[in-house]
Amino acid sequence: MQQGQQPGSGGKTPSRRQKKRDKGRAEPIVAYNSKIKLGVLAAPCVVVAISSLSAAVMGIDMLGGGTMLHLAGAGIGGLTAFTLLQMAFDQKPVLIIDDEGIRCRRPDVGLIPWHAVVGLGTSKATLLRRVLMVAVDDDELEEQAARHMRRRVGMFAAFSPQAAKFEGQMKGWPSIHVPISYFDISVKQLELQLAEKVRFHGKKD
Repeated sequence: MQQGQQPGSGGKTPSRRQKKRDKGRAEPIVAYNSKIKLGVLAAPCVVVAISSLSAAVMGIDMLGGGTMLHLAGAGIGGLTAFTLLQMAFDQKPVLIIDDEGIRCRRPDVGLIPWHAVVGLGTSKATLLRRVLMVAVDDDELEEQAARHMRRRVGMFAAFSPQAAKFEGQMKGWPSIHVPISYFDISVKQLELQLAEKVRFHGKKD
């Protein structure tokens, strides 16, 4: 929150336009990964990894594929659990939406300023459950972010009819899809906060 002049301090009284502008500033949306949600997902992966490794060591063929299949199962389960737990204990926010724009770390595109945003939406996705879709004018982005966006055009449309519809409506503008199901705030709450934010910034023509 901005600090203003205290009464009687000799500073200038804020103008009516300044008061209106300050009043219109919305609080930033800051989303972190949820330890509980990701921990629940990681638990069965840990069980699979331990069970498969134990079976391989003891020579028990639970999967009907021999020792190598059990070792592969242990490796995949362990790697998946490690990745999920690493995400769960990440102390940095994954998504920040403020007056400057949208900052995203997964995928890591950095800052998308509001003047570059051409469309926003949320959707169900087969593999990612719920995603935030952001379509942009890549000519308005820094080069690194622009290259990242161009590589992602149409990447998730095949997994979700809603995502395909969104990308069709955006008429070729590149878009990113941010997984939001595992944030520490609910999808509904994020959608409400995002709708409030868009009221202040609108959509690029």
